[in-house]
Amino acid sequence: MKMETNFEELIRRQAEQVFGSKAKADAWLARPHIALGGLAALECACNEAGYRRVKASLDRIDQGYAC
Repeated sequence: MKMETNFEELIRRQAEQVFGSKAKADAWLARPHIALGGLAALECACNEAGYRRVKASLDRIDQGYAC
């Protein structure tokens, strides 16, 4: 039995860790980003490829390379 991955939930959790609050994470997740092709992070993270793009953006922010 194949288990479905909830990419939105994974991204929400990572964003809350990176930004330190749910409110800041929600604001970032809802805003369009050039790095994500003009999509909001939650729109982009609807499949595995998009999830990986959003995760990479959050990783860069967490490491201090982007905002």
